[in-house]
Amino acid sequence: MVLSHEDYGRLLTLRNGLRRFLRWSEQQAEAAGLTPNQHQLLLAVRGHDDPRGPTIGEVADYLLLRHHSTVELVDRADAAGLVTRYRDPDDRRVVRLQVTDEGAERLESLATLHLEEIDRLSLQLPAAWSGIRPDQPTHGLPGASSAPAVAMSRIYDYVPEDRSFAVLVDRLWPRGLSRADAPVDLWLKQVAPTTELRRWYAHDPRRFEEFAARYREELEEQPTRQAFERLEQLATEGDVVLLTAARDVQHSSAIVLQQLLMRS
Repeated sequence: MVLSHEDYGRLLTLRNGLRRFLRWSEQQAEAAGLTPNQHQLLLAVRGHDDPRGPTIGEVADYLLLRHHSTVELVDRADAAGLVTRYRDPDDRRVVRLQVTDEGAERLESLATLHLEEIDRLSLQLPAAWSGIRPDQPTHGLPGASSAPAVAMSRIYDYVPEDRSFAVLVDRLWPRGLSRADAPVDLWLKQVAPTTELRRWYAHDPRRFEEFAARYREELEEQPTRQAFERLEQLATEGDVVLLTAARDVQHSSAIVLQQLLMRS
């Protein structure tokens, strides 16, 4: 099989996307007060198919770690109140792991964020790997999806891509970022929530649903409507990345815009 330049481009897009997802995942774990390894540990224990919990050896296999490294990780997580050890009642020689209430609470919040992000990525990833495998030659065939993608990123984490048009959708310019160095093709501040709505929301996730509803109402009114229509037009012409400086991208105005654009 002879690979084309486009095939290599798809591989690059896929690997770059996976790397970004892993980096995003690490940042979410740290924001929840966990190290990335602790997050992986909690997921390995909670996601194990045996309700009694996994052994140290099984966790080591999940995390691709040596046994002694896994023991050290479990020791630190145990001391932090995230996991607990207990002896299997059917075989006292076997030590199993369970997630504590504290660990379960932190893991649940992270799992919710990750599942939302996976749902978002599922709309984009097929375009990255289509055509790579010879038994799945979807590119160029009738019915193959070629719709431009609408992605979203925190501006401080964004790595520019040749194929994507980056639009900053915040009303305020990001702090600490010079305009000369910013990876922004267009600053469409008119599409952002009003100052009044932004101040009321104060980036409180508990208010997000009401914030999103109010923001969608603002998008029906001028001049915000005109700015959104421009964004819609850009999304029909090619791949668009919505940039925001918000720390919690999943509860930002950018995700409201992304959801609206993907439904258009």
